Amino acid sequence: MKRSHFRTPDAWKSALLTLPDDLYVELLQNLLGNIKTPFCKHRLLEEVADFLSQKDIQQTIAAYIDERDHKILAGVALLEEPTAQELWQFFAGEFSSPEFHELLINLEERFILYRFPQEGPRRLALNPLLEPVLSPFIADTSLLFPSMPWEGGLFGSGERLRVDDRVLASVVAVILEEDHFRADGSIRKKALHTLDRLFPGLKAPSLIDAFRGLGLFHSSVEGSVTRLYPDAGRFRAFQHLSSRERLVYCAAGFCCFVWFQGTEASHTLQEQVRTCAGFIHRFLGLLEPSRQYPKISLQRFGDVLIREEPMRSRDRRYRFDPLLEALELLGLLEPSAPGYWRLVPEPAATSKTEGPVLAMDRALSFVLYPEITFEDALPVAFFSVPRDHDAGIAGGVLRFELTTSSVIRGFDQGMNAQTMLDLLNRLSGNRLDQNLQWTVKDWERRYAEVSLYTGVVLTLAEEQRYLAETGPVASLITRILAPGVYLLSVPERSEAVEALKKVGVDIIARCNGSQGGASATGKAADTGEFQGYPALLGLPSPTRIPGRQVPEDQEIRAAARIAIQERFHRALQELPMSSAVQEALQARIEQRVILKEAQLLGTAIPSEKLEARGLDYVGKAGIAKQAMTTKSLLEVLWSRPEGGSKHTVGIPEALEKWGGERVLLIKPLFQDESAERSKQEQRLSREAVSWRTKAPPETIRLPLNKIGLVRRIKPSFFGE
Repeated sequence: MKRSHFRTPDAWKSALLTLPDDLYVELLQNLLGNIKTPFCKHRLLEEVADFLSQKDIQQTIAAYIDERDHKILAGVALLEEPTAQELWQFFAGEFSSPEFHELLINLEERFILYRFPQEGPRRLALNPLLEPVLSPFIADTSLLFPSMPWEGGLFGSGERLRVDDRVLASVVAVILEEDHFRADGSIRKKALHTLDRLFPGLKAPSLIDAFRGLGLFHSSVEGSVTRLYPDAGRFRAFQHLSSRERLVYCAAGFCCFVWFQGTEASHTLQEQVRTCAGFIHRFLGLLEPSRQYPKISLQRFGDVLIREEPMRSRDRRYRFDPLLEALELLGLLEPSAPGYWRLVPEPAATSKTEGPVLAMDRALSFVLYPEITFEDALPVAFFSVPRDHDAGIAGGVLRFELTTSSVIRGFDQGMNAQTMLDLLNRLSGNRLDQNLQWTVKDWERRYAEVSLYTGVVLTLAEEQRYLAETGPVASLITRILAPGVYLLSVPERSEAVEALKKVGVDIIARCNGSQGGASATGKAADTGEFQGYPALLGLPSPTRIPGRQVPEDQEIRAAARIAIQERFHRALQELPMSSAVQEALQARIEQRVILKEAQLLGTAIPSEKLEARGLDYVGKAGIAKQAMTTKSLLEVLWSRPEGGSKHTVGIPEALEKWGGERVLLIKPLFQDESAERSKQEQRLSREAVSWRTKAPPETIRLPLNKIGLVRRIKPSFFGE
């Protein structure tokens, strides 16, 4: 059952009653006017509740909600009561820090948002008394996830090779080449050139990282090179996935390789890969193929979804950019316009091709066609090497070659000549050249003359040799080395132990051939049991982001808002009061705090100056002192000697005299040297949030006569 976005009225009242008396009075005076002492906090709060429940007041509140308010409210509901910092991170790049802070304070002053106490930072919540007003706005998240219709066409696609089952198998074949990797695991420069030639426009090294993240290969440092050995059990599980699921798992493997490289045990990384694959599957389920999305929308989809996923240490390790890179690499997303991406829909299921999917074009080379399945392409890749692609790559032609080293590599994986030839014969429609068959068999004869073995070896006493014929054990035997001595096709002994337990063996000797119990690949055995790659197609679909549901257009509400404010301004002009109070009330009308003409009468709201400009040195000094007293943030704009201006928001530390001038000492939270940028540029830029990832600047000294603007940013009534 879906949880309500609104807490109970009692929870709202309890949060307000925890406020200190001075802040409580200041907040309630926004609605009730002057409050005389002594007062009863509970009675005053009931008056506020009655006021906010009036139909005409709620209509005014609804008209006052503009596009920025709408975004904040929808964000609070979507993130399910986030902290202010979490909500700020969600809107990173769209609002500047002071702008965002002021939006929250204004919504609190208008009794639309409040913060409830808990351990750690308070969380933002929606006023339950305004549920009829706010529900349509929080149901419409379209402003949070902007998109455009996709009408065809791609951006920057060029002649890029699209990843499919043949390409995945081809990369496997490249990985198996023994001289591609240095001892530190990095790819040799020559290998990079080979990858660029074989896979034009494709970041093949990232695909290799994806395979390593999936655990499909074990690595072993041998002299000056690193050898990667395939894990037969994991490849069996991998090839049983659907084509789409394989791409999703590869994307998950790449992400986990980047996010968790060198920080997780192997069995823990397996768990992360499975979780990440489920996350990516759900993420793609949020996108519509008929629309294209900017990066900010895609990132927000991820931010919302990651809050629901059980990914360990998600706040520290989850990063969106590697996810976007992986999805584009695997062809799950594709650039559709500058700064936009679209979902690549899953192709319609096709029946298995009956005709040839492989054609011999030279004595020892052949081409693969797009119709080949991964189950067939993978074993071909184990005993061949990709060479090049035809000019008609869009036609689906990839060329492979049989070489002495590649076929020997296939023999090392437990294949024999007849297995290879039968496979090629079936895929080519029985069109193999006789010379090729003779050559492969000759290589097998020479291969058998001198042999070295490494791996898991099973020995059975004579009375136990019948076990080698049982299904669970027989399926693991690669070669009979001698009577009762069997070479198994598993990289770790744990799989062999499980097979023996299935046939009733409960006492098993686990002999170490070398100190440390290394596996056949030279890598220490993984203590975690591999649990396969679970199918994704059966996972529940994610909750789709609701569409546009606001009953009135923004322009209609804007017109109503202007009319209401003009009515209040006219009423204010007719009231006898000092200019200072009138100015303060005019500001409150603009801030949409005034909801009824009666709030303009009999008020004793003090004049509160929040900003000073230009030559108003006394005003600038007074606001700085007030900020230090109230522990508020200051927004400062000052001129540069070389021209232009600088802008910062920070904590004022002191106001002192220096060389006959008054100087403000302020410690910035961030510093934006491009304060003169347009609003649109500021929203598109992420510079304004760089202080979250970089060390803030040191305290700076600013002469008051150089400061063009000093503005105090009011703190939250709830102490944050």
